[in-house]
Amino acid sequence: MTSRETPTATPSESAISDQVLGQLSHLERADLLKRLQELTGSEFALSRHLRTARRWFTGFLALCCVALIPWTIGLGLSLPRTYVAANWKILWTGFDVVLLSCLSVTAWSLWKQRQVLVPASIITSVLLLCDAWFDLLTAHGHRQFVLSAVTALFGELPLAAMLCLVSIRALRMTGRAARGLEQRAPVSPLWRTPLITTPIPPIHAPVEPVSPHAASTPARSTS
Repeated sequence: MTSRETPTATPSESAISDQVLGQLSHLERADLLKRLQELTGSEFALSRHLRTARRWFTGFLALCCVALIPWTIGLGLSLPRTYVAANWKILWTGFDVVLLSCLSVTAWSLWKQRQVLVPASIITSVLLLCDAWFDLLTAHGHRQFVLSAVTALFGELPLAAMLCLVSIRALRMTGRAARGLEQRAPVSPLWRTPLITTPIPPIHAPVEPVSPHAASTPARSTS
């Protein structure tokens, strides 16, 4: 009696073809990519030193948040209502130079469609909010306050909101692309979306096997 062996699939037979992948829905492709990430996660896992450094840095940031609470309360109780700044011109000129640089990088990255758009737009948005905040609170006299309020309502705040939306949209598009989702596929809010830290292995189209007989048989000329 001869024992039968279970045939094993060759790499070309077990590979997923492009036609099969095209028939999957965006949810099925997302599930496939998630399973591939779990299979390859151990290969790209962070080392023990990096995990320790990440825990220490997270704890340090939490400690900074706790320490900032009494510091802010102390400043609110001890700072004077008025203060004469010695470097007023350098302060605002330097701030505007930084704002101009960040705005230029944001415009360039949006034009060229580069990933630096995300941090550049976020930084520029925060700088515009800071600009409006300090313009309003440091305005001297009624006329300057009205001018600062008008520029904030019709210039800095709308531009900051648009840049914030641009950065959020870019993050969502990048997350969809990394997970193999369609651009119209629903996604969870950013504070609930996990970071993508595991590389996704590429999926190649299968190579058609060549039979030994076809490879050894010479082609016949039709002349």
